[in-house]
Amino acid sequence: MKTNRCKRLLSLLLVTALLLGMAVVSFTSTSAAESNAQTVGEASNAEPAKNDYQVVSPVPSGSSIEPITQPPRLSSLQGKKIALVGGSFSASVTHAVIRDLLEQNFNCITYYMTDEIGKSGTYNPNSPSDKSKDFQQKIQDYGIDAVISGNCGCGICTVKETGNGLAAEYVGIPAVVVGAEAFVPQIESTGYNRGVPVVRTAAYPGAFASDTTEEQERKAREVLYPQIVTALTTQITQAEIDRIAGAIAGVSHDDIVFTGSHERVQQFYETSEMSDGLTVVPPTRAKVEYYLQYTTYGATDIVNSRNGQVQDVPPANKQIYAYHVAANAIMAGCPPEYMPLCIAIVRCFANGNFYKSLASTHGWTPYVLVSGPIARQLGFSYEDGMINKEANKLLGRFISLAMLNLAGYKIKENRMGTFGYLLPFAFAEDEQTCLRIGWNPYHVEKGYDLNTSVVTCGSTLTWGNPVEIGTTDAEKAIQLLAWDVTEKQQNGLGNTNPREARMIWLTKDAATTIAGGCGSKTELQTVLKETARRPLWMRTYAHYWANTGSKIHMNTSFDEHYNDIKSGASTENVERDYVSATPSPQWLRGVVPFETIDTTQTISEGNTGFVITGGDVSSQIQIMPGGDCCSFNVNLPRNWDELVAREGYSPLSNYHLQQ
Repeated sequence: MKTNRCKRLLSLLLVTALLLGMAVVSFTSTSAAESNAQTVGEASNAEPAKNDYQVVSPVPSGSSIEPITQPPRLSSLQGKKIALVGGSFSASVTHAVIRDLLEQNFNCITYYMTDEIGKSGTYNPNSPSDKSKDFQQKIQDYGIDAVISGNCGCGICTVKETGNGLAAEYVGIPAVVVGAEAFVPQIESTGYNRGVPVVRTAAYPGAFASDTTEEQERKAREVLYPQIVTALTTQITQAEIDRIAGAIAGVSHDDIVFTGSHERVQQFYETSEMSDGLTVVPPTRAKVEYYLQYTTYGATDIVNSRNGQVQDVPPANKQIYAYHVAANAIMAGCPPEYMPLCIAIVRCFANGNFYKSLASTHGWTPYVLVSGPIARQLGFSYEDGMINKEANKLLGRFISLAMLNLAGYKIKENRMGTFGYLLPFAFAEDEQTCLRIGWNPYHVEKGYDLNTSVVTCGSTLTWGNPVEIGTTDAEKAIQLLAWDVTEKQQNGLGNTNPREARMIWLTKDAATTIAGGCGSKTELQTVLKETARRPLWMRTYAHYWANTGSKIHMNTSFDEHYNDIKSGASTENVERDYVSATPSPQWLRGVVPFETIDTTQTISEGNTGFVITGGDVSSQIQIMPGGDCCSFNVNLPRNWDELVAREGYSPLSNYHLQQ
């Protein structure tokens, strides 16, 4: 954390010096490439004279959320009404200790995660959920003086528990959020990006899940409680606001923020936390203007806008101009003809089905599927080794930079993967094979016309480790696929949602074999819904012992929990499991000494995608469990064929398919 703060301080000093320098240093000595900006054909590849690059910022400055004026902190806790809300990571243990101390020392009236108070969960001030509104109304009706929320111990739960505090601050009630030390930066940035300049925190040393109940109680008493009292009774200072906000000066979208050699430009973006650590291509004004010609957008058109309304792109919630998209595309090394794809991807960033999982400690890797004629025209690969092909790599790199600069994700600040993250990737579908075997391509399954160009953004928790289909028997191939579905769960052993979204890849040979038993992707999904079932014993075991946030085993017996799930009880992220007594799965015959066992459904209608990809070198399937997907059509300018002709491409119509 110290290293990140030093980097930010160095970044602020550098940016401030640059902005001050602009007032006294003239940039009229424009380089050769900049002075030729109007010469469209020369601008994209010309090398600046004297190896000097004048570059723009890839980070939007305008936010879609206006910061609020926070309520004053309390002068005293004596006799105050305090709501303790949340419920993650042993909050039932730490909240109980804090409640008792508040009642003993200050005669507080406490409301402890009761049904009457409830909780807000993730809070979006631009469009608060009914749950958030109800929570805000309740804490006002109860006359609550302060809110304590927790516990934050993972990337997703931190956003939810911080949301309780934000909802309180927005209705004039001071709050403090309890979290493990490693998640304090995420709590603070979550608040700042949602319009609350300072979210007061109480930092728990170490990890909640690593401590015994006795140790959690001791830390709540000796470490958390004093921080909470101070946080609720000490007024917020300008120094706190400046520390969290960074006091970053506003920069116009086309301001030149640095001038120097390629090496110095690289250092500038690294120091300013605008690079993912790999080499970038300098985004000059001339190059950005050239790239914008390949879109239907003007420089200051807001990309994350729909029906005239700006859509939030968490976590930073910026107003993203097409100009910023172009700057990041250039930095990633994408050619100008990728711009319509890059813009469609950024539009996906505003969709909750895509972004909701990207901060998690479980390390979801984002990807993009390019569908329709644009994929074939621009050469996106669906052959073996596909994600390592040039087009696929470059578009994946754009996602990496866009997540950092446009969405605002920063590793270990608000993107909390325990072991880090793989680089994002792109791929295409073998749509010709789809049609040959009688299946619809993925985007057609989603309601788009065959020859409409579409991008689909999703995320996955796994990579590699495919299953080899060693048979041409369709029934056995489908059984192998069903078995693999039950093995490839969200969160390792599947301790959370067994019906989490999956993208299933099939090579040409594997798809051809399976198509012999299922005439469509829809039919295949229906078959898997019935056959890809997991023994309830395995599901319960994972949820009972591997759910470190709740420590269920401390509150109930295994058999009781088994019967709770079987009878339809909810389990944190799942409203209910769909449990039935079914024939033992084929792959467990000889292992399970019963003809019939309790099993739970692992696939739901509509959240499983099938894509024929990976070429024809082998007959393989790969299950990609992860987040839901969202799709947007790719908008092309009317003179698209003319634009890409000068880049060496044939007309788009040459890549249309006949159904």
